[in-house]
Amino acid sequence: MLTKRQHMIMTIMHNQKDWIVGKDLAKLLNVSDRTIRNDIAAINEFYADTMIESNIRKGYRIQGEKAKRFTEETKKEIPETGEERRWMILKILVEHNQVNLYQLAEQMCISEFSLENDMNKIRKLLDNYQGLKIVRQSNMLQLSGGEREKRHLYEELISFKMSGNLWNLNKVAENFIRFDLLKVKNVLKNIFEESNYQMNEVRIPSLLIHVGVILERNLACHFFKEDEYQQEKYGIEEYEISRHFFEKISEKLSLQVRESEICDFAVYLKHGKRKGYCEEEQLQGLVSDLVQHIIVEIREHFDIDFSEDREFRLGLEVHTVSLLKRHYAHVEIDNACLEEVKRKYPLIFEMGVWVCKIMEEHLNIIISENEISFIALHIGSAYERANLRRKYRCLLICPHNQMVKDLCIQKIVNRFQERMEIVECMSYFEESLIKEKNPDLILTTQPVEHTLDIETTEVSMFFAYKDEAAVFQTLNRLDQIRYKNNFQFFILNLIREEFFTVNMEEDQPEKIISHMCDKLHVRGYVKEDFKAGVLKRESLSPTSFFHGFAIPHNMSHQATIHSAISTAILKQPVQWGSYEVRFVLLLAITEENRNFLKIFFDWLNDIVSNPEKFARLLEVQDYQNFVNALL
Repeated sequence: MLTKRQHMIMTIMHNQKDWIVGKDLAKLLNVSDRTIRNDIAAINEFYADTMIESNIRKGYRIQGEKAKRFTEETKKEIPETGEERRWMILKILVEHNQVNLYQLAEQMCISEFSLENDMNKIRKLLDNYQGLKIVRQSNMLQLSGGEREKRHLYEELISFKMSGNLWNLNKVAENFIRFDLLKVKNVLKNIFEESNYQMNEVRIPSLLIHVGVILERNLACHFFKEDEYQQEKYGIEEYEISRHFFEKISEKLSLQVRESEICDFAVYLKHGKRKGYCEEEQLQGLVSDLVQHIIVEIREHFDIDFSEDREFRLGLEVHTVSLLKRHYAHVEIDNACLEEVKRKYPLIFEMGVWVCKIMEEHLNIIISENEISFIALHIGSAYERANLRRKYRCLLICPHNQMVKDLCIQKIVNRFQERMEIVECMSYFEESLIKEKNPDLILTTQPVEHTLDIETTEVSMFFAYKDEAAVFQTLNRLDQIRYKNNFQFFILNLIREEFFTVNMEEDQPEKIISHMCDKLHVRGYVKEDFKAGVLKRESLSPTSFFHGFAIPHNMSHQATIHSAISTAILKQPVQWGSYEVRFVLLLAITEENRNFLKIFFDWLNDIVSNPEKFARLLEVQDYQNFVNALL
């Protein structure tokens, strides 16, 4: 099995999607170049293949198609966090009658001792599910309890996994492999329409998960016992719909459905009916104004507008209702995505923290770090949708036959679809037509001279590696142009030499924060209570990230007199939350500069996605070299 460090190497290179030299990997992981070479040899041996290719000049990278294999295998077999691992173990226990202890430990890439620790936490979690418990007989583990609670747990597992993406029914459907959930949805939708039956719209995703779990459990021959299904009365209308649905679906899946399943689903429908689900509708009424307020505040604070995103509004409302229900029921949850969100999407997680602070103030509740990460997932999905509309518009000039054009287009799309879209493919250059399309850049397979103020890059018709590099550089130039002025003003002018420290010897996050805050206070940049606000933000969730840096800050602008960024490069790595930190950026931002956060996190996302650039930052020994490394 691969070591934790070897998994980190794979993760870094997968996120990089390009070559990275060994010395940069060594700096990021705080090991020698030789250790990196040995780890890469071990990775290739583990996969019995050249998973990672090497080049004397360029360094290392995961081979194209094999990057996809790594992603799939990682998602399937190797959870990255303790929370993710425990949810995966629970899912395995729900799906299988018995699980071998040793095989489970091997699958999770952990020791038997670590697995036992996980099982203790899982046992505590199962206290929220009446009658469910883990039973061990020799080397076998079994989830004991009633079918109803097992199904309830199964639904929760899927819902938590889908949080932030719950309204993407295609993603929901991926959780079920024995049948096509979207086709099941169409069957149910047609029956609803034929019966003129109104279902609460916001319950559709959870309804599909519920139906999916019913079918999954029945196909696996897990049924209700006689006394297990709901004895509550159901309406005739709901019963007929339920019976009709199971008749239709049993034909398609060759499934023998029991009467208990029909009755139970009829009860579920009764509770989900629009006019009959009063409690949830009342809660929704309570959070609707709050969500509207949050959308306005996000626009003001981060300069990001979600006001037209209906999916975000509905999703956040539904999640907030669920959050309140869990709070009043004293139910704690784990989120397998917590560390992943913090690592890959620092801006998104920070927005989640900030939104949850608003929720706490309005709802008078305390929101856990795991709940914060769920909120962040909703924000992240909306942010991704917003960014899709901001892709660079590319015009391709390709005077070749259709087959060559299609091949060229496909290669460009496969490599750069996240950053740009091809709005038009032309066989020739004509200035008026190009102006009409208003592209951000032009790619051409033939030399073209023109006077238009549009970035133009020549590529080969077969779009080789050198062409990828050229387009990559062009897109980076466009990124720089997009926020160059703001970046220089807000970042370079705020990172002042008097607040720049190398080889800081403090060995605890609190001491580092205190030292940096005191320096700002002495020079009149922040008020006396600034430090307390930074430490309070840190208590909500550590501001450390995957590559070994931290960004402590005060969530209130009121304690800042003059905007500044205090920078510290530590002499030795310091344990800061889940990560060892060597690089600290303390933010002090005034109300007038509040929109700076979006610009800062844009820059930060660029840094964390570029290990080579971040490694250079750790090498600097003086202020001027640090500033040069930022550019």
